[in-house]
Amino acid sequence: MSVTLRDVAELAGVSAATASRALDPTGSASSATRERVADAARRLGYVGNTAARSLRTCRSDTIGLLVPDVRNPFFTDLAYAVDKAASAAGLTVMIGNADEDGAAQDRYLAALERHRIDGLLVVPQGGATPGLRRIVETFPTVAIDRDAGLGVPVVASDSEAGMHALVDHAVALGHRRFAIVAGPQSTSTGRVRLDAARERLAHHDIRLSDGDVIEGDFRLESGLAAARRLLDHDPVPDLVVAADALMALGVLAVIRERGLRPGVDVGLAAFDDNPWFHVLDTPVTVVAQDTTVLARRALDALLRRIAGEDVDVAPIPTTLVVRRSLGETTTVKENAHE
Repeated sequence: MSVTLRDVAELAGVSAATASRALDPTGSASSATRERVADAARRLGYVGNTAARSLRTCRSDTIGLLVPDVRNPFFTDLAYAVDKAASAAGLTVMIGNADEDGAAQDRYLAALERHRIDGLLVVPQGGATPGLRRIVETFPTVAIDRDAGLGVPVVASDSEAGMHALVDHAVALGHRRFAIVAGPQSTSTGRVRLDAARERLAHHDIRLSDGDVIEGDFRLESGLAAARRLLDHDPVPDLVVAADALMALGVLAVIRERGLRPGVDVGLAAFDDNPWFHVLDTPVTVVAQDTTVLARRALDALLRRIAGEDVDVAPIPTTLVVRRSLGETTTVKENAHE
């Protein structure tokens, strides 16, 4: 098994970014840190990618952005916001669509590496693939939305606070029989949102059975399939919470297909907004994320990584947008987290 920069950093007791700078003759690091990192590298037999480091001394003013699915409105908005923020900073963005597939992700990463990008913004596909680990060791990298355990800054919305606010709101309306179309548990986003829902429901003395939760994949088709199973329950759930907007659209289609009335016969709520949710006959209550802030924070973090700085990023607040799909009689916006 090959020794990675992360292994060297752990042995030296520093971050991967600090280890990279310490091993780079042009990097900013104290002599003590350089000695400690060099000693760790020698003990582990680490051989760095000097060719990749030399490439980084020549700026291309181009960054990479890899998203899981450009058809998902959240990632479409995110890509647009990143491109606008990067343009304002004088940068060009090369965008790739990994199609929620690790192999496709690695193919795009290899292409971005060949184009000598200055840094990478990535929404990881599940775990850390070999290609992703390699590029993290080669180029400054910031993850968005999902944490794949890469040891890089992760710029993400506060999913936990957002889901807590949504559950509290639904319970206050009298809902007790919850069903959830969860995101893929191979992603940190899917896990955090489901865990937060379970935790907050338990706070209200509500327990979810195995049949109340169906794992989707953040796509429309999985929302359709999950909703058909969940709405076969007797009795029908009070409400269905979908972990993203596309799966929520699938749930809504099945509610209509069954002749049920959203907000009356069965409630519906989503994590993520959609441009159409507020103009439906029954507008959908959501936890909204601010893609503009996500993009700007992610780009700022990446530029600081490119400059050789360590970065610490706080979760970005979400907003509970109350409409009428849970049986509400008024519509308001509430901060889910300050």
